[in-house]
Amino acid sequence: MMTQTQLADLEAAQEFSTAIALQVAKSTQVSLVEKLAERRQRAVALIDRLDEGPEIFSQLCGFIFGVRRHRRELMAQADLAVLIDGIELAKKGEDPLVVFTTIGGCGYEDQGLLRDLTSEVLHIVDPLTHPLWRRWVLDPEQETGALALIVEDPVVLYGIDDAKTYAQVRFASEYLRQTLSAASLLPVSAEQSPYGLDVFLAGVYGIYSSTVIKMRMTKEFNSLLPDLGEFMGRILGVKGEVDANRGY
Repeated sequence: MMTQTQLADLEAAQEFSTAIALQVAKSTQVSLVEKLAERRQRAVALIDRLDEGPEIFSQLCGFIFGVRRHRRELMAQADLAVLIDGIELAKKGEDPLVVFTTIGGCGYEDQGLLRDLTSEVLHIVDPLTHPLWRRWVLDPEQETGALALIVEDPVVLYGIDDAKTYAQVRFASEYLRQTLSAASLLPVSAEQSPYGLDVFLAGVYGIYSSTVIKMRMTKEFNSLLPDLGEFMGRILGVKGEVDANRGY
């Protein structure tokens, strides 16, 4: 387990916070926090109805940014009963290692997508205990992601497998949530909502990825990029009205 000493790169976090504030109004950031809470309520209601049939699972996938565009392939190739068993285990508060192992054994090849699905389900059922972990938050294969940009040594985030990496992500996320909240860098305090860190990380990733894209692409292409607030809403899955059926 990593130690807390110098875990957070507060200088980098402050710079990202300033850049986010220049492009996205505080009210918009708070609105994203509120939409995440609303989205969770709708997703939990779907989890409670998974025994009604595949359409409910499809609707649940619609809430997950990294999964919704691939749900047709997922439902065609994976063992749906295994996926639902894994989600039920998460709902019951089972150890995340068991949930990752169960969903990872559904027969679908893209383990990165299954990781997104598992960690998102865990985050939905208990957002305080289970932090957000998607590829844009931390990608252990590419060693990139928003979390890696605001810690002193990103190497401490990577475990020997998904379960070990997730344990590191859980520790780092809770430490950062408390530390950044105390430094007033989150749109809402850690006590007000578990989603303040999610919105901040989306802003960090948006700033980073748009900077990289603008360096590599043409001016014409860059003109098509969404503004930062819209980008944050997209990767958090709450752009505009939540549309659980989009893409299916």
